[in-house]
Amino acid sequence: MKKLFFVLLLCSAVSCLLVSAQDAETKSGYYYVNVPIVMIYPYAKGYVVTYNTGVLSDGLATIYLPQAWFAPGKDNRGTIVNLKQGTVKPSFSVIYKDGAFDHVKLYVKKDRKDSSWGYMPLSVNIDDRFENVTDIKIEY
Repeated sequence: MKKLFFVLLLCSAVSCLLVSAQDAETKSGYYYVNVPIVMIYPYAKGYVVTYNTGVLSDGLATIYLPQAWFAPGKDNRGTIVNLKQGTVKPSFSVIYKDGAFDHVKLYVKKDRKDSSWGYMPLSVNIDDRFENVTDIKIEY
């Protein structure tokens, strides 16, 4: 019963967000999609973020965010917002302008000992996954 209530509550919240995002899109050309993070892994070339593919699905999807997106400058396509302990769970927001990817915001716990942070083994080499990343495609 609790799961059914949670699913209904989450579906209604998502539909409200989608309606408000459509209103914002028609006015400014911007809209966003906010996705809860299951785990985030810092890597030398950027961040590896895993998230659930849907409310009714147990599947996980992964996105690769290049470190260059978070570097200061006029062409940064990413921002990191540190959450204090005891606040909302980590998430990321993908912001679109006129239907195309514009930038991403990571809302993560500052404390890297938090359970939302993971660690990549040094033997893992995924450098190629960060090359030529130009946008984010969220799987549902």
